[in-house]
Amino acid sequence: MSLQLYIERLERFSRQCGATVIRNSLESGVLGRVEGRRIVLRSGLSLELELLTLAHELTHLLAHCNASPRLNRTVCEYEAEAVEKWVGAALDVSPHAEAGLDVASLTDDLLAGSVIRVRWAAATLLRVARGGAVEYQRLQA
Repeated sequence: MSLQLYIERLERFSRQCGATVIRNSLESGVLGRVEGRRIVLRSGLSLELELLTLAHELTHLLAHCNASPRLNRTVCEYEAEAVEKWVGAALDVSPHAEAGLDVASLTDDLLAGSVIRVRWAAATLLRVARGGAVEYQRLQA
């Protein structure tokens, strides 16, 4: 499957969620971020990095932006990185396309709430990337 197609599907899903995806220059070391209802990706990323960064930032949008009570930033980053690795491994996107990676183990040591958010966000993004229809709804966890 084409990386560009995965990206297009995830961007379309982002729009369904009420968020736009733009590419812009970002400060050194930052590949992407969520700004309100906008996902900003660093201009000029490889398709692999763009896909993984988009999955990471969409996780923040899906699982963290409306969380109540507010989640610890470290937990949010850990969850987004777990989803990014899970999506990368499942879609065979380097550097996460490791043969034999047990993606379920990416969440083994997280708290129960984090596991729910990570698994839900990863499953949602994989369905979208693979062309499945997904109606946006906020996680109720």
